[in-house]
Order: sequence, then structure tokens, then C-alpha cells
Amino acid sequence: MGEDEAQVALRFIDELTQTPLAAKRYRLELPGKVIEGTTDSGGYTQPIAAADRAQLLAWRLIGKACKAIDVPILGCASIWLRVQREAEAWIAPGGKLIADPIARNRRINQAYAQLWQADHRFQWAGLAAFASKQVGCGLLHAADNVRTALKEMVDNANRPDITGSADIAAMNTIPAAISASSAYMYQQRAFGNTILFLDIYPLHRFYMLRGYEHFRTCLLQRTEISNQVLWPIKDSQLKFGTAHNEIYKAFELITQNQIEESVQKLAFHEQINILQAAIYNDLTMQGALQANQFSWATGFPTGVSAEIKLTRSSQCSTPSSSLNIWFTRTKMAKLYDKNQRMNFVYDAAARFNALLHNGSRSAIESSINTIASNGGAQ
Repeated sequence: MGEDEAQVALRFIDELTQTPLAAKRYRLELPGKVIEGTTDSGGYTQPIAAADRAQLLAWRLIGKACKAIDVPILGCASIWLRVQREAEAWIAPGGKLIADPIARNRRINQAYAQLWQADHRFQWAGLAAFASKQVGCGLLHAADNVRTALKEMVDNANRPDITGSADIAAMNTIPAAISASSAYMYQQRAFGNTILFLDIYPLHRFYMLRGYEHFRTCLLQRTEISNQVLWPIKDSQLKFGTAHNEIYKAFELITQNQIEESVQKLAFHEQINILQAAIYNDLTMQGALQANQFSWATGFPTGVSAEIKLTRSSQCSTPSSSLNIWFTRTKMAKLYDKNQRMNFVYDAAARFNALLHNGSRSAIESSINTIASNGGAQ
């Protein structure tokens, strides 16, 4: 059956609660044949031709009275394009990226938080709302560094006790280096934040719309829309829509309600499949990260470094130690090293899971609701 041929499915729902009836045996009766199967995680039957639907005599769940709804079935590529357009609407209204990376970041934060609000099984998205908010905090810090460094260089040029260009250049060595490094960090953090969102938000939305069986069947076809979507990175660096094994496994685990394990799979996909290629393999970015690491570990230059941490709050900082987790604070630690970074990320995921299952859940929910509303730290 071709993708463009009209197809429909039936969706079985509980008449009292209006919730889908998943993993139930069904029976469809047509002239001269019977189709039996099991509903998927969204309560859907397997698609049938519209011509067969027109001849359908009876449909029921085996052993249970219920209601069934006709659902037109779009082809895989059509659904992928729909959910990709949803992601673009968040950060690129009218097809053009929001120019201000900080404003764009807040939209991403909101989108992740709202995914978690819609389905608490999307625990990765709840954690990502905080992680993306922390990226925004890094953008604010980098922008402030650039402003401060540029002001210092202007002030040096106007100092009456410095008369020669060589002296001015010497005085500006450190602020110039801080400005360049911070500006590059600002650019790359925003870039990685955007690329990751365009990859992973549509995965969640497809799953929400069609359930795991259709998701699994259609994942390989996501690449078919690559020339119709916003993907601001060269394919030679990171190809759009690759069906990594971690994606299949993560959403299978969500379907099985193995939530903590699903977060680990999506965290690997996020950090290794996407961000390592998008930003962390870049040698200039590695140099900027090491300069920040040295400054953070040693305190020199004063006030320049950004803390490498995750704060489970809508703000950049919180005095609650239980809501903070830090990366290793040593001179030689490397955030761009995938193994060192994954240790930090897995620890953050485990602690987030623990917070959701102890007395801190209400505080976490409140912070996620704030991020969903306004994007978090201002």
C-alpha cells in the first residue's frame, strides 16, 4: 500500500473515561474476511484501506464493549513534517530563527517544560527544561563578560597615563581574550541548544500523536523531509533525522514505564549523538571551555568564569544544595570529553529522579511550571 493511498485506523476508547484502550485484542468484520489484532499504545488499530473501512460491518474489542473512532492515517513523512513544523513554530516563527539567542532559549525552555506537563513519563523533557534554562544562564553570563571586557578596553584606550598603542594593546590582552572566548561560547551554546531542540522535540510529539508502534515503524522515514525543514547545520557535521538506536530504546522504555532508564538513553542521544558533533568536537569551543574551566578552578581572572552546574530551579542559582549539582571543579577536567560529561549528566539524571520521588517533588513541579510559563531565569 503506497504512502499516499488513503488509510484510516480505528481508535478504541473507554466510553466512561474517554481514555484510549491500549494493548487490547480487536476484531474487524468485513464482507468475506475478518481482521484481528492488538491496539497500540494509543488505542489504535493497524491502518486499513479507506475502501475496506467503507465496507466494515462491525468492529469490537474481543470481550469488551467500547466505542471506536475513525482516525485518518497520514503517511510517516507527513507526520514527521507536522511535528517538525511544530518545533519550528516555537523558535522560528515564519520560518526565521528568533534572532536573540536568549529569547530563543526561553522558548525552548518553555517547550520542554510543557512536554513534561503534558506527560510526566517524559522525564527527560522535565530535566531538559532545567538544563536548557542553565544554558540560558550561561548565555547571560557570556554576554555580560563581553560587555565588561569591551568597556575595560575602551577605558584603557582613554587612560591618560597610557600613551602608546603598544601599551594599550598590552593592557587589553586579557580583556580581549575574555571577550573573544565568551563571544564564541555564547554563539556555540546557543547553536547547540537550537540543534538539539529541533532534533528531539519532534520525537516526543510524534510519540504523543501516534504511540510507539507507529513511532518505531516511521522513525527511519524521518530523513525523507530533510530538504523541507529548518536544520542550520551542515549534513557533513550532523545529518538530520538519523534513527539512532538510543531513540528506539528510549521510547520503548517510556512505553514500558521504565522512566529512569529512558532518561539515560535520551541523555546519551542528546549528549553524544547530537551535541558532541554539533559543538563539543569543535577545537575552538574546546579551548574556550578549558579557559573557563581553569578560571573556575583557580579563580583567575576574578569573576570571569561560569560555574558548570545544573540547578533544578527556574532561576540560575539557588541556595538549596539538594537542587544543585556541579561538574568536577579541577583545572584539568574537560567538559568536552564525552566520558567526563556523561558521568555528570547521568548523575544529574539520577538525582532528578530521586527529587521527583521524595519530598522535593512539589518544588520541582513549581519550578517546571514557572519555566513553562515564562522560560525561566530572566
